[in-house]
Amino acid sequence: MNRWLLLCAALLAEALPLRAQSVDTEFDALRHGEMDRYLVRARSLLNTADIKRVVDVKYYKLNIRAADRINYLSGDVTAVSVVTDPVITSIEYNLTNTMVVDSALVDGVRSAFAAGASSFLITLPKTYRAGDQLTTRVFYHGLPASSGFGSYTDATRADSSRWIYTLSEPYGARDWWPCIDHPNDKADSADVWITCSQSLLAVSNGRLTETLQNSDGTKTYKWKERYPIATYLIAMTIANFAKISDWYAYAPADSMEVVNYVTSTIGATSPAWRTNTMRTPKMLAIYAALFGQYPFIREKYGHVEFGWPGGMEHQTLTSLGSTSFSEATIAHELAHQWFGDMITCRTWGDLWLNEGFATYCEAVYREKQYGAAAYIADLLSTAADAKRPLGSLYVQDTTSVNNLFASGRVYNKGAWVLHMLRHAVGDSLFFASMRAYANDPALMYGTASTADLRAAFERTTGRDLGWFFSEWVFGERYPVYSCQVSTVKNAGSFLSSVQIKQTTGTANPPFFIMPIDLRFASAGWDTTVTVVNNSQNQLLQIALSHKPDTVQFDPKNWVLKDAAITTTVNGVEGTEQPQSFFLAQNFPNPFNPLTVIRFGLAEPGRVTIKVYDIMGREAATAFDGEKAAGSYSVMLDAGTLSSGMYLYRMTAQHGRSVFSETKRLVVIK
Repeated sequence: MNRWLLLCAALLAEALPLRAQSVDTEFDALRHGEMDRYLVRARSLLNTADIKRVVDVKYYKLNIRAADRINYLSGDVTAVSVVTDPVITSIEYNLTNTMVVDSALVDGVRSAFAAGASSFLITLPKTYRAGDQLTTRVFYHGLPASSGFGSYTDATRADSSRWIYTLSEPYGARDWWPCIDHPNDKADSADVWITCSQSLLAVSNGRLTETLQNSDGTKTYKWKERYPIATYLIAMTIANFAKISDWYAYAPADSMEVVNYVTSTIGATSPAWRTNTMRTPKMLAIYAALFGQYPFIREKYGHVEFGWPGGMEHQTLTSLGSTSFSEATIAHELAHQWFGDMITCRTWGDLWLNEGFATYCEAVYREKQYGAAAYIADLLSTAADAKRPLGSLYVQDTTSVNNLFASGRVYNKGAWVLHMLRHAVGDSLFFASMRAYANDPALMYGTASTADLRAAFERTTGRDLGWFFSEWVFGERYPVYSCQVSTVKNAGSFLSSVQIKQTTGTANPPFFIMPIDLRFASAGWDTTVTVVNNSQNQLLQIALSHKPDTVQFDPKNWVLKDAAITTTVNGVEGTEQPQSFFLAQNFPNPFNPLTVIRFGLAEPGRVTIKVYDIMGREAATAFDGEKAAGSYSVMLDAGTLSSGMYLYRMTAQHGRSVFSETKRLVVIK
């Protein structure tokens, strides 16, 4: 589902950062024009508790009649299931109580049922045991509810024609048809038969196999979906549509229809709609090259116009709002066909596996189509929003639609997590891991959890990535870095001491372990060194061939971090012989575990640098040996030193003269 529709729904009162003008000009209008509507409509369901699931549904057949009065629906739903509990005597389906169950059949036998607020229970005519197959058929009618983002809408257009559309994510399928309404109970296949006025066109998932002209002035459209599908991805849309098609040529002799169902006013509301939809075959080719062939290649892909801003990734036929036929929205919803539809999050807590992936794939599409600069620009446009959430990327409280679909948390931070994982394992291994995840036989056309994603990456990379997932998926916040750099001449080369400090504002985690790029540069020279930052206060020594004038911390923005990075480069000691003896203040100070002490000799001599506690007792030796005239640095390890203030004294014997100087240092443990 498109994140900008959901930004409005999340009740964000503060101004949100706009994406770059060249990326999504249409999203600005969505953000401003629809806020008030979503403040009213996008509410949480009062009752989202799971029913007791004792069967595994293999097939649904929806036979829906929407040809009568406005907001009225009738029909019957057949479900073929396999019993999973040892013994069952009843079966429960989700159905909101604005819909009335007329009768229920079990294997053709009329059976008793009892309705509740959001479900109903059918008493089975006999005892069924694990492995048994049973078929239920439920006849019902009523006024569909509209929860979450508006699960069922029956509207009248300006030309007085009807426009019916559904959007069931996350808990709204139950508002208009009886089912087991949970993402991890995917049916192997489904049929959706829709009867409506003969002046209208009804579209749904899969392939249209037959259209019947009925004697009462209605038409019945029979749609067949033969790939596994979650209940929230089953949809129907009915209106006076025109059909315009493109084709995705995926092999020399094979192609798949890419269809668009739009109303007569689409040109006024989305002037660039046709230009953008014509990009879909290229998008399909890009994603197929990265993740494997389009998952529903034997059926179709396309778009149907509906009345909500944004988009919804209904399987094989994305629903797009009248003003939402933008390039980015099309790329986002198409990516869901792999990540969300083919592989569905097993629980709503792992929704980032749907939405974070689709948001990231927008950036990947831009990278492949327009280059690396477009990729990072797309991600940077969402960075501020990605840093807002206080909770973990994994959503603990899944009872709130607004909480589940928080843009910064699930969409934008989810995308940044994949961006950072790409840097952590490297480009080739990252895309190999993504492809392995998408093509894992245990996950394809099924469901997945974060643990499954981690396992796919670990199998492909051969690395333990527990630290990464613990921090970024189950941890909170993001790192705030400071960085100080000091460089000294060192035996014909240069030695940079880099101190990296970070805070997180949380104990989960107290610090982030991340690879950090440092770019050292001067006139006509630069080099980038990747270090692993694995503590809150870390001192690193980096040998360089040139004197750096500047240092950039994470120059390519691989890490979601605070923007207030303080990076300084202290002066480098000259290569000429010092004119006098000196002892410099240690850096950093205070320190733990390492600090650098710089000193210089105007003449050759024997040098000792010793550390004393405040009582004058010798505590450590930093250096003891002969040195030629020149500038030097030594590293002092806190080692066995306790927290507190110390003195360090340099003594240099040169001929009959002695140079001595003392300074203070502080150890913090």
